[in-house]
Amino acid sequence: MPKNKLSTNEKETTAKEKENERKYGSFRENFELITETLIYVFFVMTFLLQSFVIPTGSMEDNILVGDHILVDKVAYANSWGTLDSVMLPRLEIERGMIVTFKSPAELEKEYVKRVIGLPGERIKIVKKKVYIDDEPLAEPYTFFKDPNIQMSYRDNFPEFRVPEHYYFCMGDNRDNSYDSRYWGPVPADFIIGKPWRVYWSYESSTEEYLTPGFWHKLRDLGKTIINFIPKTRWARMMKELE
Repeated sequence: MPKNKLSTNEKETTAKEKENERKYGSFRENFELITETLIYVFFVMTFLLQSFVIPTGSMEDNILVGDHILVDKVAYANSWGTLDSVMLPRLEIERGMIVTFKSPAELEKEYVKRVIGLPGERIKIVKKKVYIDDEPLAEPYTFFKDPNIQMSYRDNFPEFRVPEHYYFCMGDNRDNSYDSRYWGPVPADFIIGKPWRVYWSYESSTEEYLTPGFWHKLRDLGKTIINFIPKTRWARMMKELE
């Protein structure tokens, strides 16, 4: 018996169905890819990494205003078990490490400073020089931009014993840093993570980041787009922080 032949309309319908199936398959694949990517990014940015922009010069000249950094949220976190500690190794907080934490003075703000005094240690500052348990501390990371000596806590801080489970943190730009000299030590529970790398650095000012208002932010965004290439500090891209 002769085979049945498809009519022109049936051929067109079949072709359209195949085309629709192809489009649907492509859409489904793209949708699944986007969904998986978003889930991965959400997981990473929630549990592993966090993005910060540096708005002030308290850590200059090591970390600059306009540095956009990634913070390792696992580095100082409590371990959940043996397997977890192997896959995501933790670090013991030591003197000289840079940390990100919630500000004890303003909990809605997050700061980046360097650990100077450890739990149980006695710390004091005499004419800008830091002493730990009466021994002068070598600090190659510090910058002093005001040659004058003030009698305030900035340059002369009375002896203070850091409580257990607390850390005394200070900015590298010692003459211009709002830190533990003014609002006390940082509770261990307030520490968020370890600043890891600069993923983008844009030459800007504190006023650009801290001035409130929608229109200011919108105007600032426009300036950033226009000046993206000339004001990006290309040499700082992916710079490791230490």
